[in-house]
Amino acid sequence: MIRRSVLSLSNANIGKIGLLNLITPEMQRVVNLYIDILWEQQDFYSKFVTIRVDTWLSARMQQCLGKQALEIVKSQRKKKKKTKPIFNGTAFNLDSRFVNLKCNSNNSFDIWIRFSSLGNKLSAWFPAKAHKHFNKFKDWTKSKSIRLIKKENNWFVEIFFEKLAPENKKTGKVIGVDLGYKKLLITSENQILDNGLEQVYGKISRKKQGSIAFKKSLIERNNLINQSLNGLNLSNVKELICEDLKNVKYKSKGKIRKKFNSKLQRWSYVQCLDKLSHMAEESGTLFTKVNPAYTSQKCSRCGVIRKLNRKGEIYKCACGNIMDADLNASKNISFMGVYSPHALY
Repeated sequence: MIRRSVLSLSNANIGKIGLLNLITPEMQRVVNLYIDILWEQQDFYSKFVTIRVDTWLSARMQQCLGKQALEIVKSQRKKKKKTKPIFNGTAFNLDSRFVNLKCNSNNSFDIWIRFSSLGNKLSAWFPAKAHKHFNKFKDWTKSKSIRLIKKENNWFVEIFFEKLAPENKKTGKVIGVDLGYKKLLITSENQILDNGLEQVYGKISRKKQGSIAFKKSLIERNNLINQSLNGLNLSNVKELICEDLKNVKYKSKGKIRKKFNSKLQRWSYVQCLDKLSHMAEESGTLFTKVNPAYTSQKCSRCGVIRKLNRKGEIYKCACGNIMDADLNASKNISFMGVYSPHALY
């Protein structure tokens, strides 16, 4: 298992931040120099780059940035795009040759990060403060590589943690979950996990995209998603089954009301699926994604499929089954996993 946690470098002094602001444009330029060379040579198969370019950065840094350029070129090739990529990013992968991380320092900061071997004998220690998410991985192994990121004139480091995944459970419950816009998640056992997400989606849709208020609302949404899903206890669950919602919002424009579509675009189902996948992996629970077709139209009691049976938030079938529509869907989903019958009925 690999997880990541982001630390802010905002506690560094002006001089140290200036060092990062000095080196970043040159690192970006060098990555693009290597992209030009690799693209011209049609080199999509090498594992590393030995070419030198004209820069004041160290030979080690050139090699590191050449590797990043190679990954970008390979990705472009894999996507079958014929145009040469241009690197405009401000995120750089740095290995142990450039980074030394010390934790539990005897001063006001939990963590100190040293950057060195950059070029022109530049090096500096940067302070950072650990937070709840970072401390969650205190028993994990820290990777020797990090990612240095500049975002909106602020600097961050992304720390990676590794740990062996536990074996999947052989005993326990099988539960299905239905992800939705109005209720974030409902399980086949009728547990509802939602800390007021619909109101936040509405708040985001009313903010000007790119504004400070807009970004704060996105952070609020992400925090609420995590808080909601943390309420799902998987200790006695051997399989968690969820709909594969890939492209669920694709071509929704024009098919539903404009006002609702604006809110729907703020429903971060990808984050939900990633969070559930990580939770399942860490608890030794098999995570299965299934085709969502007809799960909301099918009766979880008799198996009949009838679109008109769902009326808003209620599912009502002629067999006498009347229940919350999302609960009905989650029960259908629970029948579709590895440890359940592959057909509903």
